[in-house]
Amino acid sequence: MLALLFDTSYLVYIFIIAMDDSHTSTVADAPKPEVKAVQQVFRGKDALGKNHQQSILNVLRMACSEAIRQPDFGEQIQKIKQQFYVRNFDSIFMDPINLPIYTAQYVPRRALCYYDIFSGPELQAILRQRPNIFCLGAGSGSELVGISAASCQVLDGDGAPITIHSQDYTDWSSILSSLEDSIRQKWGVTEKQIKYEFSIGNLLHITPTIESQMAQAQLVTAMFVFNELFSDKVNAMNFVKAAVKNVSSGSYFLLVDSAGSFSNIKVGSKSYMSYMFFDSLAQYFTPVVSEDSRWFRHAHRLEYPLGIENMRYFIRLYRKK
Repeated sequence: MLALLFDTSYLVYIFIIAMDDSHTSTVADAPKPEVKAVQQVFRGKDALGKNHQQSILNVLRMACSEAIRQPDFGEQIQKIKQQFYVRNFDSIFMDPINLPIYTAQYVPRRALCYYDIFSGPELQAILRQRPNIFCLGAGSGSELVGISAASCQVLDGDGAPITIHSQDYTDWSSILSSLEDSIRQKWGVTEKQIKYEFSIGNLLHITPTIESQMAQAQLVTAMFVFNELFSDKVNAMNFVKAAVKNVSSGSYFLLVDSAGSFSNIKVGSKSYMSYMFFDSLAQYFTPVVSEDSRWFRHAHRLEYPLGIENMRYFIRLYRKK
């Protein structure tokens, strides 16, 4: 059944979509709060101190302090959870009021998990190459924080900066700007080590700009975003085609998402785990890391104003042939 989904004529048929403009900016374009403390000098591998997970949470606590102090924070979180349950993602992410609250609640566990993923040998080797990383659906900042923390382990010495380009379909620039400020202040990371960018674009309506950004990246990430795209199955398949077409030969594609039933995609009368769509493209992608279920469990006695849950996820790191 999966083979039929990637029949050329079928993909050509579903690829006819309306093209929309996208906006690109650096994270620095957004207004930034005043940084009162003196910026630290970058300390390389020692930037995160002895407790790396707590250091990551300290960055998030600084960036999200205003959102966490909101008196109706708990009420707003419940509303967001209700919309997640019915997969009404637009009602969450199209409302600017929800964005800082979402980041404060959901980014900590993912940032910790992504730090753990990018601390693995395969992704550390990629980070040592000082890549251009294009992070799809990454507006809330989990990738920005997690990858930045892992990058501190490889940024000693001279060389070009790592570029972390976060993409999303709504404007998260103020959130990302606040996270960048906290990272630069807490860890002393400068633009010579990491460069941050942000662009707005809809993955369900692939534009030439998104295609170009995919093609220029040495690593494209789709972390906890692929399943959400399947709220529109036809255009989700268009996204798959765009990845096949535009990820450059020798570059990498990282797919991470829930290992639970949320990742079940129904096609006809059958259900498939979402990673099977890319696994079936072996003529284009060579798996480097492939695990159907992996647990991330955070350390005990971490300090953060909100509860942090463990995560079970699948991971695929592919190299484009």
